[in-house]
Amino acid sequence: MTEVELTKIFQKSSSAIIAPAGHGKTEMIADIVEHSTGKQLLLTHTNVGVDALEKRLKKRSISKEKYTVTTIAAFCIKWCVSYGNTGVFDKTLSPLSSGTEAKKYYAQLYNGAKKIFETSWAGNVLKATYSGIVVDEYQDCIQEQHKIVLAMNHHLPVIVLGDPMQGIFSFAGNLVDWNHLEFPIVDVATKPWRWLRSNPDLGKYLMAVRETLLPTLTGQHCNLQISSTNESVKIINPADFTGYSHLKELSQFSSVVYITQWPTQQLNFCSRMPGIFQFDEKQDCDELFKYAKQFDTKSGATLVLMVIKFVADCSTGLGKELESYIKRLKSNSFDFSRIKKHTDFREILEKSAPDISRETVLKMLVWFSTNSTFKQYRTELLSEMIRSIIYAIQHDLTIFDAAYHIRKDSSLQKRYTGFKFLSSRTLLSKGLEYDCVIIDMITPLSAKDFYVAMTRAMKKIYIISASDTFQF
Repeated sequence: MTEVELTKIFQKSSSAIIAPAGHGKTEMIADIVEHSTGKQLLLTHTNVGVDALEKRLKKRSISKEKYTVTTIAAFCIKWCVSYGNTGVFDKTLSPLSSGTEAKKYYAQLYNGAKKIFETSWAGNVLKATYSGIVVDEYQDCIQEQHKIVLAMNHHLPVIVLGDPMQGIFSFAGNLVDWNHLEFPIVDVATKPWRWLRSNPDLGKYLMAVRETLLPTLTGQHCNLQISSTNESVKIINPADFTGYSHLKELSQFSSVVYITQWPTQQLNFCSRMPGIFQFDEKQDCDELFKYAKQFDTKSGATLVLMVIKFVADCSTGLGKELESYIKRLKSNSFDFSRIKKHTDFREILEKSAPDISRETVLKMLVWFSTNSTFKQYRTELLSEMIRSIIYAIQHDLTIFDAAYHIRKDSSLQKRYTGFKFLSSRTLLSKGLEYDCVIIDMITPLSAKDFYVAMTRAMKKIYIISASDTFQF
């Protein structure tokens, strides 16, 4: 950011900066922190976002005394737990809960934080601690979070950064409306920094795509045509694409993500290419909890069959390889003496049958996960179940409760990265970068989802579609 731009922003009590995907928003935040006086409170939505900001600030050698980085939720929790009476906060509710109770928890959390920050004494504490507030990814803020930022803006200057074209989390609630934003928008010069080294032409093209799609933000229709001469974006007819048909071409990239509209399509694609494309799990990971509950309640042969069914949902080859075992288990028999195939698996069962313990289930899962005969496509799900059982044994919990702890407690969460080929959706891949992106437009994405999907690509985009023209 230029000195003129920074001066203009610092002179205002509130301001909003619109920065398209890959146009240096994180670097702008670092500029703001470095050139501001006092300490800045930096708020974002996810722990991944926190990590990204901290890494950039560290890279810039900016003193930690100049900033605090946290998620909006974590910041609100800290205040509501400390001042529960003011926020009318029920501490018996937990963010680790599921379904209705979790929604109730966050509803009271944001309502409570708003009440607290509306008080003069909370404002005095904020002013004594910080000189300003910066909120990243503001397009993802729901109205309840927006009201909290407005309340804090009565006490401190606020700078929000975001891109309305990337506001795809509407399922979380009513998102902030950039067409009627209370913060004045400040023009800041941007450029597609993300593609400067990898593919400058693609970066410029994505700027043009964004301009074409912008009218959809006000409910207008638009058409986008992909030119056949565009070397960075290639249209593939669905009849010509199987995944394997383009595997040699895709293998030249260090990271490839396939993006589609629905979880079923996402799963079907990676199950057709087992051992190559991995399924990108959502944080809720419903399958983990579904099977964890089954593992807690089933016993004997039924439990072993359930474990096999679980692994069959994570990889291929089980039905054929374990056919003889499955037949005996279905007849409630643990007599595997005549089975010569996979004797190491037989030994695991024979040592504890018919009373199958959690330790035995763990040994089974480890055996499956390390056996190259089975081609995994849900490595994260299988690994998280193994982690859940280990945690359950160590802490004397049910597997279901252990699963909730390792998925919901940020200190226990594990990030699964490094997959060369990933099957995902925009909700899961937003904020991440890949060399190559395959966008499945057989079931059309919305304008925002399409833009988010395209801007994940650093070098090349393949679009699976029977047409080169898209209507939004």
